[in-house]
Amino acid sequence: MNRKTLTLLFFTVLINMVGLGIIIPFVPIIFKLKNFFPPGYSAQHINIILGFLLAAYPLAQFFGAPLLGRISDNVGRKKILSLSLFGSMLGYLIFAWGIYQSSIALLFVSRIVDGFTGGNISVAMASIADISADEKAKVRNFGMIGAAFGLGFIIGPAIGGILSDTTISPYFTTVTPFVAAAVVSLINLVMVAFALPETHTQRTHRKVSINYTFVNIKRAFTFKQLKTVFVALFLVNLGWVLFEYFFQVFLYGKFHLLSSHIAYLFVYLGFWIVLSQGYIVRKVSHKISADKILKITLLPTAILLMTVIFVDKTILYFLLPVLAIFTGFTQPNFSAILSDSTEKHSQGEILGIRQSVVSAAQAIAPLAGGFLMNVGNVAKGYQNPLIAGSILALVGWLFILYVKIPKQKISFAENA
Repeated sequence: MNRKTLTLLFFTVLINMVGLGIIIPFVPIIFKLKNFFPPGYSAQHINIILGFLLAAYPLAQFFGAPLLGRISDNVGRKKILSLSLFGSMLGYLIFAWGIYQSSIALLFVSRIVDGFTGGNISVAMASIADISADEKAKVRNFGMIGAAFGLGFIIGPAIGGILSDTTISPYFTTVTPFVAAAVVSLINLVMVAFALPETHTQRTHRKVSINYTFVNIKRAFTFKQLKTVFVALFLVNLGWVLFEYFFQVFLYGKFHLLSSHIAYLFVYLGFWIVLSQGYIVRKVSHKISADKILKITLLPTAILLMTVIFVDKTILYFLLPVLAIFTGFTQPNFSAILSDSTEKHSQGEILGIRQSVVSAAQAIAPLAGGFLMNVGNVAKGYQNPLIAGSILALVGWLFILYVKIPKQKISFAENA
């Protein structure tokens, strides 16, 4: 059953990431692809609004993911995963309508709906933890799911690039990729509802409330055994998300790439993420513990994030694979450390807290990035978020040097 379930979870994450991958090249440059503003709006104001728009999804996920994680511990993974996929489908459709209507308000509503119900990845990871026998199996299985991320970023941006290219068809517009993403989410929803078995049979009956989000964020940074892990996770993700969200803006600003070309570049990057998380991570996890891997890989990741700014387009094609390979080790090994430090009945909760910490970083990063682009020469402000991202990743690496794995597994039951 485990192999079949793992295969289904792989395809669940893959299809989800295809939907997300379709739209990722477009959202950060949406205000450059279509005019949403009346005459007289300055570039500085548009940068700030873009930062808030990019932050809407992770900020909503900050509240939603840990709630969905705990609810999945109570009622099972399958129901919550289905709810999350429905929210994604609805969010994509609202965004498409927002573009068509030139409505910034609808764009915000879309990202909030998709974000609040966007616990599908953390719930899928909890399902993987349910069926993984030990730490090494978790790292391998999380790495396999990481490969689904990368594969989704190959297929998704390729579809998005094609569906937005008016030279291929006059019917293709900026709206088309978002409609396609909604269709992909619907397919995924049907597959989960009818094919995926329930992986969590040891149900809990703990209270769920909105305050729980803040309580557990506080716990993440005060829990002695995991404090350093969560600080490092937060800083590294804060740095990476600054790169991830503003790399498209950087490509548009420095190299003047079209949206379809940016999408195809993400296809190229996705290939290397697949190679890293689908093969290299799984091989290395047999020989080196998760914490030691992060101590080795995070430093070159921080250096490469800075180096990207100073190279020309040709060198960039050689640099991105190296960055993708080192970055591929980050999320699976953070997840493995947290999961293996926690009792089995609390897997959904700990991974929900992990997602909440990541979502906090994802919410802060675009807000900060919008303001960072206004620092100094606004014409070259697109490089500022990448510089800040490199520095934060470096500080995160310094914290990970002091991580020690708890000898006794942690249970959240006493805090129910």
